[in-house]
Amino acid sequence: MSYRITDIDPVRGCTIQLTSNTGNARFFRTAKWRFRVEPEAMGSRVFCTADFRLRFPYHILAPIFFFMKSAIRRDLESLRHRLESSTATM
Repeated sequence: MSYRITDIDPVRGCTIQLTSNTGNARFFRTAKWRFRVEPEAMGSRVFCTADFRLRFPYHILAPIFFFMKSAIRRDLESLRHRLESSTATM
């Protein structure tokens, strides 16, 4: 799948939009993610939101995507651990 950055703002964060419509991207009419980073006492906190609109024939997949929220959370936790371990070695 291919993506593009559609918005960058120091306060609101960064928006990334799906640009392809082949492969797994064919399920989505639109798909975008927004990432925002806020400082914390011991580092930073990353916020991620996702907004997906399915194409009509694929509405039956909605429950599957709903239950995949935990997979997204695991991916973000993995990212956090990698970032933390890379800064610990600097």
